[in-house]
Amino acid sequence: MMNNKFKISLICAAVIALTGCNDDDTDTSGLEQQIKTLETQNAQLESDKAALQETTDQALADNESLVSDNAALQAKATSYISTFQEQCAEEGVNFEYENPNPDNPFVNNAQVPMPQMTSTSIGTYAATPLPEDHEGRDNSTCTSCHSAQAPDVHYGENCTSCHTFEAPEPGPDPDPGAPDTPTHPADGNWDALTGASAGTFYYNKDGASFVNAAFLNTRFGKMNSFYEWKASDSGVKTVKSACGLPNREHITTKFPDDGNAYVLSEYKNFKGAATFVTQREENGQSIASAATFGPSMHLGDDGEYYVTLLITKNNTCKNLVDNNAGEIHYYEFDTRSSVKLGSPDMGPRNAGARIQVTTDYNATELRSYDWATPVYGGNGQAFDPAIVDWTAVGACSLSLKVETIYPLG
Repeated sequence: MMNNKFKISLICAAVIALTGCNDDDTDTSGLEQQIKTLETQNAQLESDKAALQETTDQALADNESLVSDNAALQAKATSYISTFQEQCAEEGVNFEYENPNPDNPFVNNAQVPMPQMTSTSIGTYAATPLPEDHEGRDNSTCTSCHSAQAPDVHYGENCTSCHTFEAPEPGPDPDPGAPDTPTHPADGNWDALTGASAGTFYYNKDGASFVNAAFLNTRFGKMNSFYEWKASDSGVKTVKSACGLPNREHITTKFPDDGNAYVLSEYKNFKGAATFVTQREENGQSIASAATFGPSMHLGDDGEYYVTLLITKNNTCKNLVDNNAGEIHYYEFDTRSSVKLGSPDMGPRNAGARIQVTTDYNATELRSYDWATPVYGGNGQAFDPAIVDWTAVGACSLSLKVETIYPLG
């Protein structure tokens, strides 16, 4: 198709040719040459335009292909994201994972960043002892720190609403000593105390048993903290927002990112299980009772260690009060460790201690069914277990003195 410039030039030439003079005295050779030149130029322009269009079409096609390839690469890259930290890095927010339980090498959902694999899982364990005016132990009106219904859950050191003290500034944690260094008794002669019927075997290697009372106090009754994404209308809906939440560094589980709102929720579990073993006599038969509770442990003013717990009236309570004796099996278990007696990377698969206790009648309280009113004890004076009317008792605040700590076996 001829362009407009060429059309106008051709029309002008035709007008001049028709109106200027007749055929006999007009030389049109120059005009014909001009027309041919214009036609050639127009053809070249059309050719250039077609080539340019082809180049443009190819560029558009290449760009569309690049966009598609980029989307595919992005999807592939995103599919390799396996932790919350990687999600946030994709959003331009960078931070490292921090184990909320530095004395344990494991983290949430068994996802362990390599820097968190320590040389041993048994080190210097930090723990805050219960203060002397800890209302959860000494004040019978503390219901906000203890569940009102059995089984009791003691919220312990984190229950600030139940403590009137001002927490001191944290100082350096004392070294409790090696877990396998015996203290009760110090000579480690447990044979006469365990009642073993055959050759004894003590599981006390590579920190597998906590026979050191100070070390045991850093584990027994203490809790690990964990974090999880929990659906909540008050939560955030995007990864970007989640990356700015408090305690973000304590979770590796990916943010769901499904359009729903989530909060970063903390929950706690005891580091190990404490099973109380007691006995009673019924119709001439000796009957053993075993029950698992969540007790606490503390060092008393007299330099002795005590185990305390608040539970409903049950066989464990009655047996401990009536017999003035019991045993606690404290046990921690790591399903990932392949080494029974202790691994330099993972720590022992089985760990804990066996604890023989006696009842501290001066600090033990037997309470009414409201879990608050003392019926026996509660005045710092010992009571006689032989005169207890158990029909008046609904709950037990027990204080048990640690007598012997011997290894698992």
